Amino acid sequence: MQRILARSGVEVPREIWKLKALHTLRTVDVSVGKAVLQSIKRLTRLRKLGVKGINKRNGQELCSAIAHLRSLESLSLHSHGETGLSGCLDGLSSPPENLQSLELGGNLVKLPEWIQGLKNLVKLKLWRSRISEHDAAIQVLGNLPNLATLRLLEESFVGEEVCFSFHREAFLSLKVLQLEWVRITSVRFEEGASPKLELLQYTCWNSNLRVGIFSGLAYLTSLKEFMLRRDNLSKTEFVEHLRCQLTENQNGPVLKCL
Repeated sequence: MQRILARSGVEVPREIWKLKALHTLRTVDVSVGKAVLQSIKRLTRLRKLGVKGINKRNGQELCSAIAHLRSLESLSLHSHGETGLSGCLDGLSSPPENLQSLELGGNLVKLPEWIQGLKNLVKLKLWRSRISEHDAAIQVLGNLPNLATLRLLEESFVGEEVCFSFHREAFLSLKVLQLEWVRITSVRFEEGASPKLELLQYTCWNSNLRVGIFSGLAYLTSLKEFMLRRDNLSKTEFVEHLRCQLTENQNGPVLKCL
């Protein structure tokens, strides 16, 4: 069986498509050629797939392959090129209906339109996606009925002012919200927003710790823990402001500084 050598991923046999019962395949570097994607397209029982090396030359072929994987439950897509994932995922008009976990790493600028149709999505992780349309993206994510874990990591959102507003009746299933190394201006929770949120984790540079970044924490009726990770412990006024808000929360959430 001939093999396609993936530069920094798994070594993929050319005839891997013959493994009809294969459920998990990751991480495959598709920059080595379209033959890999043509093989993946035929693995219709795949449940978990991880792909890297995505670019505009193979983006359309990737979308075509994913559209055929109707059993897919977990999908991880990464691109470290200068353009990243921008324009590479727009051809996926019909994503797998059973997709529960999605990870996107690389420049997106804006969320692909098909994300709003992921009614069964439970976990979403964005990394260096550099989304600039903050309000539109948060509104789309807030309408996903089963989204329970949202991880917004380094440079997932960018701009002079990155403001997140969690509106009433949005993020109804969200239990875990992780904000890590995102230069946030404000995070505001309205009354009735994120009624199931239990863990809020915030990791940042000390220079981004300003009193008032977070507001409405008292409205989070299921909140159990606010986990704060930062580069030093000098901003005591920021911590005290958080502590005061959490004290007003009737669920009695704890503040952990790590």
